[in-house]
Amino acid sequence: MAELQSLSSIVPLPAIERPACPKCQARMMLVRIMPAFRGANLYTFECSACHHILQKLEAYDNPMQSKESGPHR
Repeated sequence: MAELQSLSSIVPLPAIERPACPKCQARMMLVRIMPAFRGANLYTFECSACHHILQKLEAYDNPMQSKESGPHR
């Protein structure tokens, strides 16, 4: 049986910016990452103090496309 890995062992925690809650200013926790469309993920954060939900759409670089050689086909 495969062993489960925590998110922090896959993605270093400093790489994921945890925003301050817009309602109470407490540090929010990342609860979900979902693909939104090609080149972007939807990050869902929840405040552990007031349970406010915040969603952020963030673009990422396509690892299959090199800036030096142009698009791969």
